[in-house]
Amino acid sequence: MKNALLLSAALFLASCANAPVAEAEPVPEPQNLVEAPVGNLTQEQRFEAWKVTFINRAVAKNYSPDLVRSVISPAVINPLALERDANQPEFTKPVWSYVDSAASDARIQTGQNKMTEVDPVLDIIEGRYRVPREVLTAIWGLESSYGRILGTHDIIDSLSTFAFEGRRQKFGESQLFGVLDLLASGDVRREQLTGAWAGAMGMTQFIPTTFRDYAVDLDGNGNKDLWTDPGDALASAANYISRSGWRAGEPVMTEVKLPNGFDYAVTDSAKKTVSEWTALGVQPVSGQRWSAAAGFLDAKLIAPGGSKGPKFLTFKNFDVLKRYNNSTSYVMGISVLADALVRKPGIQQDWPRQDELLSFENKKAMQQKLTDLGFDTQGVDGRIGPNSRRAIRAWQASNGLTADGYMEQRLFKRLMAQ
Repeated sequence: MKNALLLSAALFLASCANAPVAEAEPVPEPQNLVEAPVGNLTQEQRFEAWKVTFINRAVAKNYSPDLVRSVISPAVINPLALERDANQPEFTKPVWSYVDSAASDARIQTGQNKMTEVDPVLDIIEGRYRVPREVLTAIWGLESSYGRILGTHDIIDSLSTFAFEGRRQKFGESQLFGVLDLLASGDVRREQLTGAWAGAMGMTQFIPTTFRDYAVDLDGNGNKDLWTDPGDALASAANYISRSGWRAGEPVMTEVKLPNGFDYAVTDSAKKTVSEWTALGVQPVSGQRWSAAAGFLDAKLIAPGGSKGPKFLTFKNFDVLKRYNNSTSYVMGISVLADALVRKPGIQQDWPRQDELLSFENKKAMQQKLTDLGFDTQGVDGRIGPNSRRAIRAWQASNGLTADGYMEQRLFKRLMAQ
């Protein structure tokens, strides 16, 4: 974001164009409970005390006292936000399952229809920001199912809940200040502030600070309407991507094939030019040669399904889309869906769909076991990044296995038995 490239439209135009932000009804100040012993307070009382403290700090930052009180005082705890924030998912969705879902037949067909529907708007946006319409439409499709699923949670409640307690207090507080900025500027109206339980809003699922810094009022009606106006939503996504470093005319990722005996130690490593990858035997799956211009592009090699799955070179624009949602699976989903929307071929090589992947607890156990065996993963957190994959490859190599950094249940059991 993502949460994401995203990760990340079509809805209705605001009915009150250029209307000023409506003044909220006076809200009584919450009872000051700050002096009460914390151990004797209920959760609701502690929440009221937190609101008093936050209001005082916001006013000290020169936000309007009336605005802050009208926004924060009515907030209530969102139990779903607390519950989901506290619980780690037990299993991770396989990358192929995510990509399959992202580029489902229904999503492709609906996306093509939507592209036709808003074609004049996409012409304007493409010309201004130089981000392809199929990429923007793919984000629209993954983030909100083309505006069909926006979330109905009150953003103030969710963000206040995060800021009050839990592991995302800093995030919640920063986003609340982002909301106050939006309301103070008149870019949005208070009644528009609904979205996902985690605080993202609109058809392109912007968190408040991203909304504040990148949202666009494409039609100039005085309201940045990412909930009902496809022009505003898609232009906002394009503005964010463009300002994140998008390179017009360059690819996001390209599927490749590797020669026999390829050294997977170079995956997830520093980027090389396409010409350098070619010298190592990396070729497009299509069998065609790279263009002369492509030879100078920097790319990273990834093999998210290990040696048995498809492999890809990822380019600068892949990294840009990860600014939207910092997930390899998400960006692959965007790329595959975008290609499908303009009828380009999908992934050619098969995924290892028969593999049973590791749960979150399995991943932590694997990291601990590898470290105990002398293959340091640089931490035990259940998140498999470059350090963990490097440790997996070293363990695989020491056991005469293909050192691709990929771990599934069969291999996990072998590791744990050592």
